[in-house]
Amino acid sequence: MTRLIQVSLAVVSVVVLTLAAAAVAADDQAATATTTTTTTAAPVATGAQGKAPDFALSNIDGKVIKLAELLKRGPVVVDFWATWCKPCIKGFPALQQTYDKYKAQGLTVVAIAVDSPKSQSRVAPFIKSQKFTFEVVLDTDGAVARKYNVVPIPRTLVLDREGQIVYSSIGYSPTNEEKLSQAVESILVKKASGEGTVDK
Repeated sequence: MTRLIQVSLAVVSVVVLTLAAAAVAADDQAATATTTTTTTAAPVATGAQGKAPDFALSNIDGKVIKLAELLKRGPVVVDFWATWCKPCIKGFPALQQTYDKYKAQGLTVVAIAVDSPKSQSRVAPFIKSQKFTFEVVLDTDGAVARKYNVVPIPRTLVLDREGQIVYSSIGYSPTNEEKLSQAVESILVKKASGEGTVDK
């Protein structure tokens, strides 16, 4: 009888341990799936969102960059990012390519770093080491990000010459460059055709 009880207890222990291991594995898979969804989710285009709030921020060389002045040249792409944000970094080549493609037609790309004071010192070395040539400014106190209601990053906006937001996306996707190009081209086409102009 004692032998039978010992065997039974051993079987029960094995079953309990197996179920516990399965539960832990399931939790790990769920956590991994959640992380993957968060970091690789495709951008959500939200269309026009009204007029973009103005801002004046210092770039990585200490020069003050004003949105109002940039809009005088042409459309502006505004991208909120941080050095610790991997999806943000993945999107930078698309920003550079879009800038290179349309800068001769007046496009400006402004990457607004929302790094905390502890990591702001990494911004300039990173940008210069990667040889990105678009404008990079520092939102040192997060005031501009709050104006734009930016919570998740990366957040990318395309503004027309009047400062109207004509395209908005959240997150990173390999199709970013194509979507940015389409948004910018739609503004340039309107200029070429005379649409959206106001007689004074």
